[in-house]
Amino acid sequence: MRSRNVIDMHLVNRMQAFGWPLLAVTFALAIILAAGAIVGSQGPEARAEMYEGLQWNGAIFALFGPLIGYGFTSMGQYFPLALGLGLTRREFATGLSVVFLGNAVVYSALITLGKTIEKATEGFGLGIRFFDVFYTSTGAPWQTLVQTFLLILTVLFLGAAITAAFLRFGQAFLWISGAVLALIGVGILSGVLFLDGFGRGLLDLLTMGWGPWMVVIAVIGALSAAIWLVLVRRTQVS
Repeated sequence: MRSRNVIDMHLVNRMQAFGWPLLAVTFALAIILAAGAIVGSQGPEARAEMYEGLQWNGAIFALFGPLIGYGFTSMGQYFPLALGLGLTRREFATGLSVVFLGNAVVYSALITLGKTIEKATEGFGLGIRFFDVFYTSTGAPWQTLVQTFLLILTVLFLGAAITAAFLRFGQAFLWISGAVLALIGVGILSGVLFLDGFGRGLLDLLTMGWGPWMVVIAVIGALSAAIWLVLVRRTQVS
């Protein structure tokens, strides 16, 4: 299948395909380990407090950053190249979907393995949390696998959809989307400050159960993928 060419195209630059995400996550882990060694030297009480507090640390987003950038690059660089090489839009969409699915499977398995080792060794012997955090699920390993798979796949398709929208609509998309996000932010802040019960309702929403949150993430990912697929068929490239 000619869509295999899209997969090969994404694997040519190995640093971009594998290097940057793994380098970013390794660097972030090294920082957390160093912090754990320093704080842990202050005694068991300090270590216990650190372990509890690190449940909310966002160091794992060092992996998600390069991945959303991968979504940007896929549409910003590889899409025009693929069309220039004679591949159809359908072939590109099929190949890129396989690339995204492969990334989600590999990195979600990596995070789940890291979490399993981290918990078995009590934070790599330092009482730290890097993989075992709220954003990757503090539940069973299968929950971590599902949650990180959905998050990574959503991030990739979201990055591709944003770039496709920019290619299709130009600067107007950035200005309009920025204005909409700003209005939403102002609306939420106004609700918290001026409406009784709004803040409590928002907190209840943000702290809902694992299952409902997985549905939310899956819906965002599905919408991002659907928008991307529509724009792939209509986006013009120079």
